[in-house]
Amino acid sequence: MAYYLNLMAGDCIMAVGVVGYEGLTFLEGAFTMYENILVPLDGSANANKALDVAVEFCKVFHAKVTALSVIHHIKDDSDALSSDIYKGLSTKAHKIVESCRDQAWNQGVTINGVVEDGNPKQKIVEFAKENDIDLIIMGKTGMNAFDRMILGSTTNHVVRESGTQVLVVNA
Repeated sequence: MAYYLNLMAGDCIMAVGVVGYEGLTFLEGAFTMYENILVPLDGSANANKALDVAVEFCKVFHAKVTALSVIHHIKDDSDALSSDIYKGLSTKAHKIVESCRDQAWNQGVTINGVVEDGNPKQKIVEFAKENDIDLIIMGKTGMNAFDRMILGSTTNHVVRESGTQVLVVNA
């Protein structure tokens, strides 16, 4: 399976490339140098594929890659239940980040892992702005069934609102 990319940034030179099992190969043109890449993770197959692509980009651009998992917790009326749910979501988010760090490490790449609280749509955009992210590589859809039917609402929001280049990956 290959991914065809057309990457443009303002007045940068366009690059056309192919990402596949053999890594990243540029077919023509020059390319923009990426220094800070963000990969939002939710445990979905698309997010895991986005991580694989980010690892390949890291190898080519020698970029810093940050894996971000956002705990999206909606508080309810029961503090005890809310606390238990939050702990479960937090544990899951940390496991996702740790697993992805291990996955990247096994491919010879060190990535930073971050877990944040809040609305994933907003947190991804905020994190990108606050941390000078050059490129966001994320899955087409996330974990829920509705998102899998169309371009995910989180992905759609990030593409529209981030002001950063976004590479959307489909597993």
